[in-house]
Amino acid sequence: MSGVMNNRRRLLRRIVQLVVLFLLISPLFQFSFFSGTLISGTILGINMVDPLAAIDFILATKSVYLPVIIGAVVVLLFYFIIGGRSFCGWVCPMYLVSELIAKLPKSWRAFSYKPNHSSKFWLLGILLILSVITSQPVFEIVSPIGIISQNIAMGIDTPPKNTAYIEENIQSLNELGIKTSLLPNTEAEYVVLFNYSLWLLLSLVLIDIFITRGWWCRYTCPVGAFYTILGKYSPLKIKIDHDSCTNCGDCFTVCLPAEVLAAPVRGDTAWVNNSSCTNCLNCVDICPEKSLKFSIKMAKEKRR
Repeated sequence: MSGVMNNRRRLLRRIVQLVVLFLLISPLFQFSFFSGTLISGTILGINMVDPLAAIDFILATKSVYLPVIIGAVVVLLFYFIIGGRSFCGWVCPMYLVSELIAKLPKSWRAFSYKPNHSSKFWLLGILLILSVITSQPVFEIVSPIGIISQNIAMGIDTPPKNTAYIEENIQSLNELGIKTSLLPNTEAEYVVLFNYSLWLLLSLVLIDIFITRGWWCRYTCPVGAFYTILGKYSPLKIKIDHDSCTNCGDCFTVCLPAEVLAAPVRGDTAWVNNSSCTNCLNCVDICPEKSLKFSIKMAKEKRR
């Protein structure tokens, strides 16, 4: 029982991640409380749109559609409050994959290349510019998050059994003002898309295993870059009690972007101010002295 209590936040996060996967596949079992993907979905009648996807589509189509804006604002406010990259740590299936890979032996890595953390921001900017130039939502075409969640939600690994559901999802996207001309029109094309997404996922996994741990999530993902910017202003952050902290280093062993803990553990600040923090709360669970806690940062911290 004590083991469960000591890891209750991690267990809660795993439950949330499994619930997200269940929501994506729930319409395949004739449940009606959720439909859509991580890009655009409806839960209990509430439309939700990924803010980055909304920006991408607006730039591509040069038009603004109110339901898309409203759906994006709902999601934006939610992640602003709980911490921008909480999406990564609690919702995104790619982050879950990266976490599992991080547990593999380091000796498996053939290389130890670490890109610059700014690369994901450059990639985000380039993709958005390409959306403007090409009039197509470029990132949404290649996004592993969107493609994988779309494949899970639409069940296109078995398209003959799910054609009606695919058409229903396309219609809902159209009603939100999102163009679906880039989506395949035939069952054969959906199979190609499904296979493409599997190869894409496999490529990302192999890079994570053999080259750089957390390559996509830490250094590359434009969605992570967007939520990193948002997370800079989020009020909920990890706080450290320097008086009880013994600098044991346990928190670094369970944190995927471990660099976010360097400044607070060193004593430079009482808060994890690095907006790359995913608020996964693994560090809070593992700290033997209970020096770390999730708290509200109301005022600007004074410089030391």
